[in-house]
Amino acid sequence: MKAVKVAIVERNNMSTLTAPPDVAEQELTEEERQQKMWDYYEQEVLRGLNSGQSIPLTPDFWDEIREEVKQRLRTQQAEKTA
Repeated sequence: MKAVKVAIVERNNMSTLTAPPDVAEQELTEEERQQKMWDYYEQEVLRGLNSGQSIPLTPDFWDEIREEVKQRLRTQQAEKTA
């Protein structure tokens, strides 16, 4: 489990996504931010594990996901130009 934690921390550190700073977040030390991030990811993993029956992640599954993402992007772009 420690390897997963290290991977998540490293991935989070590489993230280029930023959000407006929260006042409470500004007061946290780097260690506290890392712990808060880990707690969030742990909750999300547990939520996923408890969300019901698992499904196989086949190439067809990923093709369907990609197609759904493309459709959502087309819909969003159409809404912006309308």
